[in-house]
Amino acid sequence: MLIRPASLLLAVFVLAACGAPEEEPPSDGMEGMTGMGGMMMAHGDHSPRYGGYVFMHGDLHFEVVLTAEGEHRIYFSDAMRSELPAAVAEELRITIRRTTEAGEELEPLRPRIDEFGEAWIASGDPIDTEDTVAIVYFRFEGSPYEIEVPFIMEPPTVDPHTGLPIAAPPPDPEEPP
Repeated sequence: MLIRPASLLLAVFVLAACGAPEEEPPSDGMEGMTGMGGMMMAHGDHSPRYGGYVFMHGDLHFEVVLTAEGEHRIYFSDAMRSELPAAVAEELRITIRRTTEAGEELEPLRPRIDEFGEAWIASGDPIDTEDTVAIVYFRFEGSPYEIEVPFIMEPPTVDPHTGLPIAAPPPDPEEPP
């Protein structure tokens, strides 16, 4: 039996193709992360729930709510954005720093945990300038953390992390319309 070169080449190609692995789709980096998609989305969720600004310290999320009236609140949530009691943070302090014509003015506030245990609250003088910063300090799991949060007269309409519009917080069911 005579094997023609073209037949031999076709046989080699077919055998090589049979042993070749199937082409895999491009990876999204989530291999081995079955069931983790919700966690990844939650961890990426920085939407304010109380009209403030959301920050992170490790897996701890916290929302700082500063008001022009001088009533300030800080709420905590975990990596999944499940609410945590305010007592998760210790030694919480807020210092309002204003820039005035006379220089810098510091107003240390005495925050306390609200009656529901949900947030740290502090009352201070009204804020009437955008040159105001809240210095927030707390300890979480023994580790100190401090951040400066600028006071912005108009609340943001776009989430700085995602670029998506910020939805208004849901209405308080106990407040009349």
